[in-house]
Amino acid sequence: MSEHKQPLRFHADGHFRILMVSDFHGGTHHNPKLTQALDALTAHANPDLVLVGGDTVAGSMFDAINETTLYDYLCEVLEPVYRRKIPWAHVYGNHDGESGMTNAEQQPVFESVPGCLSVSGPTDISGVGNYVLPILASGSDDVAYHVFALDSHREHTDYIKQFGLPEDTKIRLEHPMCSGSVQAGPMFDQVMWYYQTSSAAEQRAGRRIPAVMYMHVPLPEHFHAARNPEDTHLRGAKREAVCCSELNSGLFAACLARGDVRGIFCGHEHYCDFSAEYCGITLAYDGALGFDMSAHDDLRGGRIIDLYEDGTMKTHQVRLMDLIGIAAMRDPGFFEGGDKYYVRIRD
Repeated sequence: MSEHKQPLRFHADGHFRILMVSDFHGGTHHNPKLTQALDALTAHANPDLVLVGGDTVAGSMFDAINETTLYDYLCEVLEPVYRRKIPWAHVYGNHDGESGMTNAEQQPVFESVPGCLSVSGPTDISGVGNYVLPILASGSDDVAYHVFALDSHREHTDYIKQFGLPEDTKIRLEHPMCSGSVQAGPMFDQVMWYYQTSSAAEQRAGRRIPAVMYMHVPLPEHFHAARNPEDTHLRGAKREAVCCSELNSGLFAACLARGDVRGIFCGHEHYCDFSAEYCGITLAYDGALGFDMSAHDDLRGGRIIDLYEDGTMKTHQVRLMDLIGIAAMRDPGFFEGGDKYYVRIRD
């Protein structure tokens, strides 16, 4: 278990709210609307925890990235969260490590920002930022819910390095199983860590503890759910391919075997904010919040995840334009995305 600066706890009414946002793609030169957008979403959601779902940092947005410039940027953009004394946590995306600082180098800077609950996680498994946040019961110190965080890495070349394969190994084949993306995903040792951590928690508590899980890159099951929108009750927008890994680590199957995970949430795709149900697990995007990368103005927003002490969960997407109107647009004189995309699809 992680050690936290402050415990997370259900309210007396048995409710706990999470706001998840991702894809800031920011830096010292980011559009100031990014902070305003997070302020509007936080004020609307009034969350108990904010999850930042990766691609927080873009190297092109810094003159030079170092501990000082990264800290100043994070403090500026996350000010609406810690000003309200809301705890927050993060995972890394596929672009964070391209910024000029590795994820391992960034981690202590993130942890030094007020309210951060993230930790680097076990050193004997792949990635940086694999951890679990316990949410305590309203009337005791028993753990009532878990939030699992997983590093989803960068590209399929990560597999070649991880497994010691020849450098010319083709991970993405001519006829792919999914969209043919170059993305990676959680490694098998991370799947085992989740499974063992979940099992050990059940043994200690004498009961299975419900959970949600978040990472940056979607799973192959997000892709399958999107291909079958009627069967999976898909709601929201899907305007681009689901760019998941072509290798399936078995994480979704492990979640089914454990029976604790209610929802798996991701960022990564800037033009998707859909949610779907597959085998009893919610698979959902949180859209994208940034103003300095490809996006559609009417999709910019974040996802609310409502947890209940009885083990249930509900979720819905919040579109920023519904909160602040044209201020949610990068350029109010031009709708980014074109007229054909100017359609509101509500959860």
